[in-house]
Amino acid sequence: MQDVKLNNLELFYDCVDESNNFLYEVFKKPYFELIEMTVKNILAGEVLCELEDPNDLKKLKKIYKKLEGVDFTVEDVRKAMQSIILRGFKEMKIPNGNTTPDTIGIFMAYLITKMCPNKEISIADPLCGTGNLLFTVANYLDKDSKLYACDNDLWMTKLTSMMSDLLSLHTEVFFQDTLNLNLSNIDALVFDMPHSEIENDKYFPYEAILHYKNMIADGGCMIGMVENDFFNYDKNQEFKKKLLEDMTIVGLTELPDEMFKAVKPKIILVLQKKKFKEGTKCFMVKLPSFTNVNLFNEALLDIEAWFEKNK
Repeated sequence: MQDVKLNNLELFYDCVDESNNFLYEVFKKPYFELIEMTVKNILAGEVLCELEDPNDLKKLKKIYKKLEGVDFTVEDVRKAMQSIILRGFKEMKIPNGNTTPDTIGIFMAYLITKMCPNKEISIADPLCGTGNLLFTVANYLDKDSKLYACDNDLWMTKLTSMMSDLLSLHTEVFFQDTLNLNLSNIDALVFDMPHSEIENDKYFPYEAILHYKNMIADGGCMIGMVENDFFNYDKNQEFKKKLLEDMTIVGLTELPDEMFKAVKPKIILVLQKKKFKEGTKCFMVKLPSFTNVNLFNEALLDIEAWFEKNK
């Protein structure tokens, strides 16, 4: 009986997984460290970790040999590595290991094309986590992209840097508090805001967004996932007043209920540093299930019509 030929995504995943498992037997290190060792070996095209047993070296080389001569797409690698990283969260029993779904990144990329027509673009994710949202957006844009990422967790920045190297997407990665990040002239800023409560009379998402808007270039956009009661915390409209000083709310997109079975539902907030004609109302769309192609396309047509009318 012939072996079933694996597709490239599965092949990349299986090789990384096999390498991680093998390295664990030798070094007994935490899963993220195993990923780091594996990625460094793959990028170098040789085994960099020191192995005392020559047979171990031969076995590891044999694993990586399966990758030779295979033309992996950036999406093959991104999706395979995202599955590996999610397994890492599970193996290390780290909570909140969920990453932003690929469909959200693809949808954000679509919105960016409507607002940023330039062929060269700078994109930042100041709450990058593992970098999946940022890299999904970049991969689905037909543009040359300069990428920036920030997170206050060391391993998240390490994983983002690894992904950047594997995907050959030049990314400046900052390990620091997002409220201390200072970039300028960013064309598109994307994020998936974590759950927050009011602390010391401050609501983190408001602080963050008002900080981020100073980084946006004229005409640039900010597209972020926020919890659906986001505006309820703005009791005196102070946040909205400051936001609208130089940003316009382009749209609000309600996401499918099925995406939030275990967490608080979210919406996508679409902002642009641009003044629209007075009286222009933002688009408000509830997206159906991403698997319902007909209804989803109808929702996109509504958004298309809004941009056509207000371009």
